[in-house]
Amino acid sequence: MVGIGYIKYIHLIIAIAFALSILCISTLSFESAFAQKKDKEEKDKLIVKASMNLKNVDMKNTKFIRLIGFINGEEVKQDIPIYSIDKTKNKLYVDLKVNKKNDIVEASTPDEFFVCAYQVGDVKKSYNSLAKFDCNEGDILSTSKPTPARLFQLGSDVYEKTQAVYGAYINNTGRSDSHIDKVKIKIFAPLADKKDTKKLVIAAMIKGQIQSEVIEDVQAELDKSDSSTIQRTFTFDRDTDIGRIQIGDRYHACVASDDLSPPEGQECEKRVVKHFDKSNSLPAR
Repeated sequence: MVGIGYIKYIHLIIAIAFALSILCISTLSFESAFAQKKDKEEKDKLIVKASMNLKNVDMKNTKFIRLIGFINGEEVKQDIPIYSIDKTKNKLYVDLKVNKKNDIVEASTPDEFFVCAYQVGDVKKSYNSLAKFDCNEGDILSTSKPTPARLFQLGSDVYEKTQAVYGAYINNTGRSDSHIDKVKIKIFAPLADKKDTKKLVIAAMIKGQIQSEVIEDVQAELDKSDSSTIQRTFTFDRDTDIGRIQIGDRYHACVASDDLSPPEGQECEKRVVKHFDKSNSLPAR
């Protein structure tokens, strides 16, 4: 005859096995649901893959790399510590993700974007010098696959052009305008061909800093003006967390709206700072 203790033992084993099977099924279901949610979120993202050539990065004196850009009406910003970078690699890849659709614009090809990267070292020590940087302004090539943005590549002359303008200014004037603490950037968005635009965003970036403004009712603003151009002036502190803005520093501007497409839902342009005593102007489309 089987003892009562043995039967209780068998029942306990069965109960434990049942509980473990339920737990396993629950875990698998949770993992599956999480994976599905992650896949959906990834499908809803527009990706620009920044590719940085580490051979042209000063790995010894740089503390972090600042990546900043404006993609599909959204700001992206990321600081990458040098210690976190694999020194055995020649390239560093970073995925910059934004929503494919937001309340301003829905991504499509060939919408424009820009991405810049700054090599930031000892800011106090090199405050009045020009931190090495590179920028890539391009078109979205696909909304389902990453669009490449190559930085610090051989042949890029972005930094050299800034150095040339800065050097010429110092040589010609003999001054650094150290007493000036603000920089103004005026952005124009001509809408003569898109007078029915309802809502748009204007953004400006300089020295790793972005400012933007959403114009909620473009028509109301146009009605108050004889012009078909929307404009905004952004005032930046010349002192930034990655150094001082100098004559020659490159700045970018973008304007985005679904109503601008076609040809493009976001358009971007670039120039270099030439004035501290008045606004630096740039038509963004």
